[in-house]
Amino acid sequence: MSTPARNSPFVGLHWGTIVALGILGLIQPALGILRVYETLGRPWSPIAVTVLVAAVWVAVVVLRRTARPVLTLTIVGTLYGVLTIVLNWIVWIVFYGSTAPLPGPTIASIVLANLLGGALLGLLALVILRIMSRRGH
Repeated sequence: MSTPARNSPFVGLHWGTIVALGILGLIQPALGILRVYETLGRPWSPIAVTVLVAAVWVAVVVLRRTARPVLTLTIVGTLYGVLTIVLNWIVWIVFYGSTAPLPGPTIASIVLANLLGGALLGLLALVILRIMSRRGH
């Protein structure tokens, strides 16, 4: 009889990669906080950075030939959403001396939107991996 831990879909995931990709995503809000987008030009610069981060996420999962790309990038997206909220709180504490709590629905929508975005990127990575396996790469 196998233990529940062995049957968990989370066993065998590359957690270091997941955390690194989630943190990498913070470049997008960090550039906003640092007002880099004003210098580079809005609205295209934040869009370009978001696309670049998404491309890196997919590329890393594909190049690593991750066994469960949809789950992996869903977790990455979720982690990124949570880290974005934490970054928001830190910025409020540093610049304003107190937290300005985001409303619960806002927190939920940030996490859910990034979870879904990660899942979609995971589906894209899965398609790419299947195409590559058919071609013998």
